[in-house]
Amino acid sequence: NKVSLQDELVNLKIASKQMTSASKKCEKNQKTAKQSVKKAIEKGNIEGARIYAQNAIREKNQSLNYLRMSSRIDAVAQRLETAIRTNDMS
Repeated sequence: NKVSLQDELVNLKIASKQMTSASKKCEKNQKTAKQSVKKAIEKGNIEGARIYAQNAIREKNQSLNYLRMSSRIDAVAQRLETAIRTNDMS
């Protein structure tokens, strides 16, 4: 039973890191989309700029969602770690 709890703790920490890295990837995509918006506006392509702007907004929201999920997973991992320590003591 302890081994499975430890395994779950490790899995939660890995999932949290994956969410954080996915968030960073979305932020990078957002910056790329912003640059594309600027280029499209400079070329006079307003419709293209609007599409790139929508992409940038979506990437930003996705990034925030990943960060939120990572934070929640961290909280669960902390609770699990506390439970494991409590079980070790008693």
